[in-house]
Amino acid sequence: MYRGARQFNEPGVIVLFEVAPDKLIRDAALFGWDLRELERERRLKIIFTTRQVFQQELQQADSPLLAEAAEIGARRIFVDGLIQLPDSNGGDSREAFHLLAEGLHRENLTAMLALESTSVDTAAARAPEEFVADTLLRLSIEPVQRAVLRSVEVVKSRGHEYALGRHSFRIVNGQGLDVYRRVQAPRSLQRERGAAFDPTSRVATGIPGLDELLNGGYYVASTTLVVGISGAGKSVMALQFVAEGARRGERSLMITLDEPPAQVLRNAQSIGIDLQSLIDRRLAHLWYEPPQEFEIDRHFAQIEAIVEDFKPQRVVIDSLSTYGSSLGASERSFRDFFHAIVALMKERQITAVYNIILMNWVELGNTFRHAVVPLIPLRLSAWFKSRISALAEVAEAHRRGRRQWVPMYAVNLACPGGPIRRG
Repeated sequence: MYRGARQFNEPGVIVLFEVAPDKLIRDAALFGWDLRELERERRLKIIFTTRQVFQQELQQADSPLLAEAAEIGARRIFVDGLIQLPDSNGGDSREAFHLLAEGLHRENLTAMLALESTSVDTAAARAPEEFVADTLLRLSIEPVQRAVLRSVEVVKSRGHEYALGRHSFRIVNGQGLDVYRRVQAPRSLQRERGAAFDPTSRVATGIPGLDELLNGGYYVASTTLVVGISGAGKSVMALQFVAEGARRGERSLMITLDEPPAQVLRNAQSIGIDLQSLIDRRLAHLWYEPPQEFEIDRHFAQIEAIVEDFKPQRVVIDSLSTYGSSLGASERSFRDFFHAIVALMKERQITAVYNIILMNWVELGNTFRHAVVPLIPLRLSAWFKSRISALAEVAEAHRRGRRQWVPMYAVNLACPGGPIRRG
């Protein structure tokens, strides 16, 4: 209602049944919305009434409520705390709501009605109003492990296409709601068809000897997993990959959930890489988000925004293990996120490297197989597929308490049958 009046010059009416206007004005002020000022400017009218009076007035041609709305040129109306409307003649409540909707439509008012539900069973909680309304948004709050997650679902919206499923949102101080499309939701057709299609260009790793083993480096827009135990050198490989990109004038994005920026900068300095200088010259961008209270939809939306703004040619994620522990390796969430991030990188033709701490991820198991093996091109040799499966077997053995020697593998998922040195 506030932004409708301020940004779109569409005055509005707010109808309250239980919450006092002063309390609503106080709560809105916490988000930076001055409803009192809108009232003084005759862009907003707040009406405190009863449900019965509200229903009766909408059915009258000379309704005082509608007269007040017309006086300020209202185009929007918000009714807070609506319940199932009883028909004044003892009829169906669905018919009563239909009359309400017709009254609002007759006055050319775009209406938003808040209907509270206390039932956890969404099917049982359905009210007749749901079948009459043009658009139905269902807000939910549910426990996730020891945290809670708010989500919004577009149950229906007549006349146009909409994104299915439950999408997470946050209530942000000074702003209001921020909604994040679920990570599994389809994006553009261009992203769905993104691929590492250039068979000749290579992206140098910056690691002496490794480029020779890879016949020049990684393919452009390819996906590379670097898998090894803690301390094997995965982060060092990532930093050298970033530094080599900067040397060639290519921007790199490094996403870390394990180490704060100061620690990453220190580690880079210890191997002779001035990462801070690369950041200052906008050749590198270091983004850190603590894994506590992790919200995957919001996190992925932030990555999309950074990629859009910074336009990197190389990306490093250090490490995927933290995503697995935060999302739950037995859940589908990790696999969905991994597919989504790979699709984003291929759409933007970004060469991406993902680090995985194998032995610390004791719940890896089948999720690792499911997340990785389907992404390997069918023309890739069985040797590479067997390495992936072997790593998963080692993780499963470790989970059951059987220690095994683990090598470090650098597995490139977009080298379809090319001559890569083995060993």
